[in-house]
Amino acid sequence: MENQIFSLGRFTAYLKKYLSENRSIRLQFIILTGVFSALLAISGGSMNFFNLTAAMFIFAIVLASSFSAYFSTRANKIKFMLTPVSQLEKFLAMVLHLYVVVPVMFVVVLFIAQYVAILITALFTLSMPRFTMPFAGIEINKDLLLPYFISYFSASAFYLMGATLFTRHSFLKTTGLSIALGFITSMVVAISGTMQIINVAAMENLAQLNDFGLSHYLTVANVVSVIMILLFLFIGYMRVSEMETNETRK
Repeated sequence: MENQIFSLGRFTAYLKKYLSENRSIRLQFIILTGVFSALLAISGGSMNFFNLTAAMFIFAIVLASSFSAYFSTRANKIKFMLTPVSQLEKFLAMVLHLYVVVPVMFVVVLFIAQYVAILITALFTLSMPRFTMPFAGIEINKDLLLPYFISYFSASAFYLMGATLFTRHSFLKTTGLSIALGFITSMVVAISGTMQIINVAAMENLAQLNDFGLSHYLTVANVVSVIMILLFLFIGYMRVSEMETNETRK
């Protein structure tokens, strides 16, 4: 008997169907390629890490919020629920879209945009194109890779959860919730950190005060972020399951 919660074969078939029917991916790919080609051509073939990651970050959270369209009207919700796969498999397709498809798409877009930009520059300067190694013009700060990806996964999960909580104006409402939670968290962290530093300083141990700094907070922050990512995804999935239960009772 086939597993009703998750079947690899069924999920693979649904994922192929999901991606093939999501025609906006093709349009997004074309638009992003055009935008990055123009930016690279204007900037002389280079792009710094912040601009690249900021674009990917904004794209992902807007995309995550757009999933609320599946639940915005009862007709859309019923159509989504009646697709013959489990709600877990539907939710996993959204997660893979954000965590795999979007990063891969950006890599491919940048690869193509780099050479399109070289051709554009050669065309406007009436010179021979000077082709370089792939991603030669992308300035990547390796020290920021881990914090960025943790932030990316956290924000994507949060806005995906928001899409299931707020079926109308999801992006704006989730952003408002993010600002409110961020303010509360900042206050708690600030108070907690200040108290610990005071305690260490009171011991008059400068070495301990120095060791207590960056590495301690980074480790704690990474662990907390992973827990929060899992929590956001769990809440989002439970909301989708709750919608199915509510619809079957009507």
